[in-house]
Formats: sequence, C-alpha cells, structure tokens
Amino acid sequence: MVKVSSAFYGLLVVLLLLTAAAAGDMDIFKIKVIFGTEVVDVGQCDSDHISLILLIRATIHEVSGKDEVPDEDCLVWIHLPWCGERVQVNSDSELIEFFQVFRDHGLGEIVFELEKTCNVPSPPEGSTSRPNEEAEVLDQHGGYQALGWCDSEAEMLNYDGDSEKDDDKDVEDVEDGEEEGRQANEGQNMQYDKVPVFEEEFVDGDDDIIKECMDLFEGYQSKSNDEYFSDSELEPEQVRIAKLMKGIPFKKMVGGEIKFEVGQTFDNAKQMREVFREYAIQEGVALSRVKNDLLRQTYKCKQAGCPWRAHGSRLLDKMTFMIKTLVDTHECHRIYNSKEAKVSWIASKFEDLVRRNPSICVKVISDLLRERYKVSVDSQRLYTAKRRALEGLLKDHATCFSKLRRYAYMVSQSNPGSAFHISTQQPQPTFHRLFLSFKAQKLGFLEGCRPFIGVDGCHLKGPYGGVLLSAVALDANSGLFPLAVCICEKETQDSWEWFLHNLKIHLKYPSDRPLTFMSDRQKGVIHALQEHFPLANRRYCARHIYANFRLTFKGDHFKKLFWRASRSSNVFDFKEAMDEIGGINPAAKSWLQEIEPKHWSRHAYDQTIRCDHVTNNMTEAFNSMLGTHRVSSYLELLEFIRRMVMRKFQDRKEECEQWNSALPPRVNAKILKNSKESRVLTIIAAGNKEYEVLGPNEGYAIKLGEYSCQCGSWQVSGIPCRHAMAAISHHCGKAAVKDKITAYVHQSLTKSAYMQTYNGMIHPIPDQNRWLEVPACILVEGQTEHIDPPPRTVQPGRPKILRKREQDEGPKGGKSGTVTCKICNQVGHNKRTCKSEKKNNNGTSTTTSSSHQPIQQQSTFEGSSSRTCKRKKKKNNRTSTTTSSSHQPIQQQSTFEGSSSQPPPTQTQTQMDFD
Repeated sequence: MVKVSSAFYGLLVVLLLLTAAAAGDMDIFKIKVIFGTEVVDVGQCDSDHISLILLIRATIHEVSGKDEVPDEDCLVWIHLPWCGERVQVNSDSELIEFFQVFRDHGLGEIVFELEKTCNVPSPPEGSTSRPNEEAEVLDQHGGYQALGWCDSEAEMLNYDGDSEKDDDKDVEDVEDGEEEGRQANEGQNMQYDKVPVFEEEFVDGDDDIIKECMDLFEGYQSKSNDEYFSDSELEPEQVRIAKLMKGIPFKKMVGGEIKFEVGQTFDNAKQMREVFREYAIQEGVALSRVKNDLLRQTYKCKQAGCPWRAHGSRLLDKMTFMIKTLVDTHECHRIYNSKEAKVSWIASKFEDLVRRNPSICVKVISDLLRERYKVSVDSQRLYTAKRRALEGLLKDHATCFSKLRRYAYMVSQSNPGSAFHISTQQPQPTFHRLFLSFKAQKLGFLEGCRPFIGVDGCHLKGPYGGVLLSAVALDANSGLFPLAVCICEKETQDSWEWFLHNLKIHLKYPSDRPLTFMSDRQKGVIHALQEHFPLANRRYCARHIYANFRLTFKGDHFKKLFWRASRSSNVFDFKEAMDEIGGINPAAKSWLQEIEPKHWSRHAYDQTIRCDHVTNNMTEAFNSMLGTHRVSSYLELLEFIRRMVMRKFQDRKEECEQWNSALPPRVNAKILKNSKESRVLTIIAAGNKEYEVLGPNEGYAIKLGEYSCQCGSWQVSGIPCRHAMAAISHHCGKAAVKDKITAYVHQSLTKSAYMQTYNGMIHPIPDQNRWLEVPACILVEGQTEHIDPPPRTVQPGRPKILRKREQDEGPKGGKSGTVTCKICNQVGHNKRTCKSEKKNNNGTSTTTSSSHQPIQQQSTFEGSSSRTCKRKKKKNNRTSTTTSSSHQPIQQQSTFEGSSSQPPPTQTQTQMDFD
C-alpha cells in the first residue's frame, strides 16, 4: 500500500528528469490504468522513468485534472496478458522487474489497476488526525471478495492450485464431489501485503515538473475498454474463466525444436503427452510419468540424480493444460534407443515418405531416424510402422473411387467439350476403366500437330495396380503433346479397344486426312487399331523389333545393319543393308522380311505425315514424366497429369511469343546442322530449280519446286536435308537463305502451327472440398454417385522390386569382369562348375559327369519349403568318386494353399460420359 507525499514526489521527478537525457534507446511502453470504473489513458513511459508515485500522480491528474495526491492508501495492480492474471505491485523494484518481463515477451502496452482501500471522506479543516492511525480496510466478509493468490509466482502463472500439492487436493475434491464448494470459498482468507505510507509536503514548482514529466506520456491511444473488463451480463465465474484462460500457447521453435517455459498452454491432455514424448526423443532422455490423469501431468527424468522435472494441470475450462512447475536442467547422458519412439510416432514421421515410395527399405527409414532424430529402434518396430503407413495409403486409394464421378462432373463443368468416361462392372457399381481427354488437347492436335500418335501403356504401382494407357502426339518443335489417357485393369485387346474406341469418338478425326499410329507391336493394340482406325497407317517401334531380332541373331554387326536399314530414307540404301544382312545369315534377312518395311523402315513411311521417328520413345518419355506419381491414387494421378499439361500449355505459349524466328528452335537446329554439312558438297545447276549434288561417295538429284531430294530424307521429315540445303543456298544466295528457308519447311513445322497447337487452355479445377454433387438427372437409371474399388489381387510370394529384364540384358549394377577357373585356368566358369578332370590329394582322379535324364517330381507347398536337391557324398581314399548332376528341366506340379485371391468381377459395364 502506497501513500504519496508531494515533497517526496517532486524530488523523485527531478531525479528522473536529470537521468532522462541518458536514456536514448530505452523501450517505450504504453500505459493504461483502470481506476474505479474508468480506463485512463496515461501516455507512454520507459522502465527507467517510472515509479509507483509517478504512476498514481499521473492517474489522478488525468481523472480529476488536479495535481493533488490522495491521502488514502492505494493498491497498485498490474495485468499480465499472457496468463490473464493481475498481480499486486508493492515496490518500485517490482515495478521495474515487471517492465523487464513485458519487454522479454515483446509487448508494448501495460495495464495497471489503481484501487483505494479506504472510502472515508477527508477530515474537515481544523481537525487533527493521528499520524500513525491506519486507514480502514473494506471488510472482506461484508461483501467484498477479491481473487486470492498463493504467492507471487502463482500470480504470474494461473489460478489457485499452482503447486503439485494443491493439484492433489483438487483431485481429492473432484473425487469427493466438493468442487463447487471449493470454488465458492476460493479467494477467501487471503491477506494482502501492505506497503507503509509516507507523508511529505510538496515542494514549490512541482506543477511545472509534473507538466514536463507528463509530456513523456503523450501519444498513447487506447484500444477498447472491453478488452480489460466486461459490461455484459455474463456471470462473474464466466468472466473470471475468460481472463484466466489467457496464457502462452505452445509453439515449436524454428527448426522444430521444443522449448518449455512456465505458463505454456496446450489444447488438451493428448497434445501435452505428445509434445513431451517428442521432447524426450529430441533430448535423448527417458521420462517417467509421475502423474498422468485427467487433471494433471507430472514428468521427471528417470536418470538417478537428474533434477529435470515438469508439472502441468488442467485449467478451469476442463480442457486446456498449462505448465506450472518446471526445472529445465538435465544432468544425464543421452540415450539413443528411446522407448518413446513408438510405432505410431515413427509412422507419423515417415508416412508421406512411405506413401510416395511404398517399396522403400526399412533400412532407409532406420538411417533417417538416426540422422534426423538421433534415435535407434529395432527392426520390428520399423516394419510395423511401415505396414501401418501402407494401411493408410490403401485407405486413401480406396476412398478416391467414390470421388471419381464428382471429378468427372467438375471436368465437364470447368472444361466443356472434354471427355471423361467411366466404365463400371458387376457387382454394381465397381470400377473398371476410365478415359480422360480435354477439349484443348483435342483442338491442339487437330489444328497444330502432325497426324502422328504414339500409344503405349505403363504399369501403376499402387495397391490396386492397373495400367495407364496413353496417346501422345508431337508438336512443331518435337515436344510431347499428351492427347488422352486411360486407366484400365490390364493391357489386353479388350482394354485397348475400349481406349481407342473412346479416342475415336472424342477426336472425330476426318477419314480423308492421313493418320499414323506408332506402337510397340503388341498384339492387343494391333487388333484394336485395325478395328477402330482401319485406314490409319501403323508403325512399329524399331527398338522392340530389334529386341526380338537379337534373341536369335546376336552380334554388333547385325545391330549396325539393322539400324541402318531402319533409318534408310530411300529404297536403295535399304536394299543394300538387307543384302549385307543376308550375306551374313540368310535366315536373319528372312526374319526381317516377314515384317513389311512400311512398319519399321523410313523409306516406306507415309511422306504426308512429315515425321521420321522409327521408335516410340515419345510415349516412353511421357511414362517417365509420371515418376513417383505412378504410386499415387487414380485421382491424384489424373490431377497431376491435368496440372502438368495445363502448365505446359501456358509455358510453351509464353516461350513461343519470345521466338525471333518463324521456325521452332529444334527445326532451326536441324537446318543449321544440315547447312554446315552441305559445304563439302559440289552443286551442279540443271535449271528450273533442279540440281545435282555430288558428295565424296554419293550423288543425288534435287527438285526444289517439288520439295524433294533423291535421298528421301526431305520428303519424310519435312525439313531440308544437307543436299537440299546446298541447292537452296545456290538458288537463293547465302545472304538470303535465312529469310527464305521458311518456304522450304513444311507448314506443320513452323511457328504458326506451334501457336495453333497451344492456342487453347485447360481451365483449373477447384479443390476436392468444393466439388459439386453430381445431379441425379445426368446419371444412368439405377446408377449412384458412389463407385466401389476394384478387387485387389495380391500375388503369392514376396513382391518383386527389380524390373524384369530382357534375356540378353545384363543385371543392373553387377560386378564387371570375367570369372576364371582356378583348376583349368579357363574363363567363363569357376572351380565348382569346372568339368575337367580333377586330381585329389591321394593321387586318384575324380570325374564329374552330368546326366541328362528327366526327373519327374511332385511337391506340395503348404506354407513351408523343402529342399528338392540332395547331394550324396561318399568318402573313399583310394576309389574314384562320380558326382551326378542333373541339368534337365524338372516337371513339377505345385499346389499353393494359404493364399487367396478374389475372382474378377463379371464384365457387365455401365458408362458415365461427359462430352
């Protein structure tokens, strides 16, 4: 309790003003005082120029406009916004300490409360009063009930029960049903510490000094009185809870580090347990839960002698927890095999990683745990955590099927004219297939791309498997242009027919225009193309043809001749290469002649297509662009493809606007290359734009008027070859070639065709939470919006990780070099498989022979394995030993029990189309 003297106040103000000049960079706080029922805006001040007397004097001056100091005793309280408490200030040193606390919390506003403890009027003039007479204090039992606080630490933290002992008492009260009585009596029987009051007289000139000091408080702007007290009709208990619930919400520091401090609050008990588990893993300590119930949580370090301890309890809202006691010092050694790193914690940390890469090895997760969290766990926990993450992945994949119809409806609404077909099968409604192609893709292909489409499929790696069929075209700059995609169960003739049937309906390609498809010579796609695009030309990927060719005819010589024949742009070079192949092995030439040249050799391609590709690498490149998204759910995969194509449309449109040439960059690059190679050629002009070009070993006739060269390359690719570039340079002049070369390039390979390809756009689609419901009027009768996932078939045995390689393809990352036998010093085998005659230590010979008799064997596998090969050994020092090894195929009949797979559904289909 403070009683102010004017003389003492004046002297103090003078001292404050003398030191004000030295305070150049002090923190300035906005001061606000609650006095009775009013909120007084005092002004601004710093920690070095504040005192209780100055605060009271400034408040009285703002309220009454007078410079008088009240004679009655006053109590000064300070409000702590981070915990919703008000704490009594008894001395100037405490006041300065509170200013420091506010500065540490980064707050720039302080709210005080000034309370008079005696309401007795001042004595009349002439009367005398005893100087030592104490002022009367309002009777607390007469109606005044102040909030009670245990001690100064309790005032800064929370309501009653800050200590663990009080929390124990609260638990007993809750169990005995006495919580209401305890709350009704709290705050009583508390006494406030009082500060003695000093009386002194004012010094002359105090008014001027006060005026100068008050200038320090100018510029303060109050927020709202409702922030500190309520005028509503809420019950006092509700108002009290609202004030007490203010604290420091827990937040992780930069980098995810966890730091505790007294006054931190947690949303609930579960969050507090998880944070302390994370802290134990972070610090490498073992924590013991001394108390862990609905009202309190107490943790201490298990290591003997370590003083670390933390205690928190529940607040009045019966939900929020707050740390009230903390000894944040560890004197123990770090442990790495933390028991707090449970399966659920590991799964939560690496769930995204496992979902992006389901085949990830648990050793990788173990290494990441040691690197990021310095934790070492056993392999059993790692396998269980990975399995739990995969279960969540399976659930997400199963959920996406119920959203496919909504996605199809949103595609039709945001991109009118697009095609999204969904095929279901019995039992209804089970997912079967889907087809997706946007209108911008259709228009871009018809108006700007060359009539050349590559089709291929790639396997999806999600829980439900499946195959993604794709149709990819090429733009004028030889860039990939995805045209349509299809997700189906397998790559079969039926699935290819369904995909190409929907593609034909969506494209509505004119029958009088040429069209060519490139495939990998798979039987299903060949029959499907004959069914739905009978007039289109078909090319087979030369790489796949050679993969089959080299199984029988090996050697680099065959390889070079095959590719020379495939890339021959005229019939003469093709026959020359084929004759060389036949000279080496007539059977090889006969094998290739069974495939018509128009399917795999450039010279027989349709020249109106203006594309000289002999491989289907463009679809392989599109499949590689999917990357890890092949593991994603069907819906996420479709969204990735849509966003990728949408972004490519805009990016390529912006790039095209920056081109300075009328030709795309890749076309320009080929022309420059052919132009450099044409410098060594000899040109003979025949007239009428006809030339004869002679090279070191060749000579060709060029007709510029017909855009043809006898080598055939210009007609197939649409870009002038080196012979044509020599003739064009002679005809136009070297200076004018750059401006006139565009006239000799096919129109489908120019900048204008490129702009037509990307003239349209794919419109964005909102988030899944904002997708509209499918109207019942557009659904087939008896059809619902929901779609069940297809049956999931799990193959027996361990899943294969490595890709299935071709017969003559070596293993990936294998050891290089040749094995040499230590017995016969021959390469190609080791001593265990050596068939030469061996000498034993006793001088007798050991002969290894092979029998070639077939073995018939029948085995049954019922969850166990048995060895089917037995070796008999006989030891005889002076006799010969014959080992018989069988290398013939074994006829074996196996019965697998214990593994089950669901039968595939029937093929009855329903379809949902948005065209």
